[in-house]
Amino acid sequence: MPDIIINKVVIHELVKEQHQPIQPSNLRAAVLDPTNGIVLKLVDGITSLYGTRNNSAHYGTFRTGDGSGAFPGSFSTYTESATPDDAQFMALTRVAMDELYRKAESSQASSGGYILFADYSSAQSRFFIIAMIKQKEGIRLSEGLEPEELTELDMNRLYQAARVNFGKLSAYLAAPEADRQELSYLSFVSPNAGKTAAGYFVTALGCAPGAASARATDTLVKESTAFFRNNDALNPFRKRFKDNLLAYLSRKEEVGESVKLSEVEEIARQFMPAGEPGQVDEMACALISHLNSEEHAVPVEFPVNKAALKKHTHIIYSADNWDLKFERHALGVTDAAQIYYDRENNRITIKDLPDSLIEKICEELENRPEE
Repeated sequence: MPDIIINKVVIHELVKEQHQPIQPSNLRAAVLDPTNGIVLKLVDGITSLYGTRNNSAHYGTFRTGDGSGAFPGSFSTYTESATPDDAQFMALTRVAMDELYRKAESSQASSGGYILFADYSSAQSRFFIIAMIKQKEGIRLSEGLEPEELTELDMNRLYQAARVNFGKLSAYLAAPEADRQELSYLSFVSPNAGKTAAGYFVTALGCAPGAASARATDTLVKESTAFFRNNDALNPFRKRFKDNLLAYLSRKEEVGESVKLSEVEEIARQFMPAGEPGQVDEMACALISHLNSEEHAVPVEFPVNKAALKKHTHIIYSADNWDLKFERHALGVTDAAQIYYDRENNRITIKDLPDSLIEKICEELENRPEE
């Protein structure tokens, strides 16, 4: 049984063939029955695709000001009611359809499809999802075992979609302005996500990718390492994977390029032992789903945050009279280490001091009055 409760749901149709003029939208007059088993299966199937390997999401917020369109403001009005009625829900879906029509009309390369709208609740939170569903051709056998054509909905991928997490939206609105940059409540999937994250669908709905670089950088390192640690087959490779991940992040930060989950996956695959056929693919998909999930919200692409990265590559401490900062790999518990920690005496010894530092230390000691 699906683990979601549907509050409101409806499907409209945006009628447009690629490179052809748009046609009037086919708008359903009333909501669907949220207790219908097929409706439940449809919504559950669509929502379960979010964050999976081929449906990775960007995380962000609605745009504000010029260029945001009508939907963000209409959604804000919709959230003012804790239990919106059918009329309020349907009015919001029509605003979205108007915006989608307007954007698709001006884009010859765009194509339409069935647009699912659902206000639903799960164990995680309450959500509002808008997802484009396409039809696909298939073959089935008739009662007489004759092959015949079959048209069905494609439930294997999200073509374009956007989803709002009501709980995260409340936290965002309650947060001080300075903290909002690292918060998100909106996720979206777009066919152009790997390039501009601005397909006509997400643009029409006023979606904007958020910065959230500090949180994303920190979460990526912590959660990917935890994923390796918590898997018996991967745990022996945890340190080597983390070292390679940190090196990758450092390179990206140095040249000013964004991190891509697809590239993180390639790094991880190097340390995934091949067992049963398809096992590496299964583990890689599970890792990306874990990172890109609603819980951890690591975006499909984001800039490295230098300060957040440094927390994982350096040990930094400030006391009243001194500061200490060094790379983690320099630390050891034997006297062969460059930064040697003597556990028995709780002392740190720094080896191989550069000549310039030695000169400064000697100069300071020589110029002191005798004690």
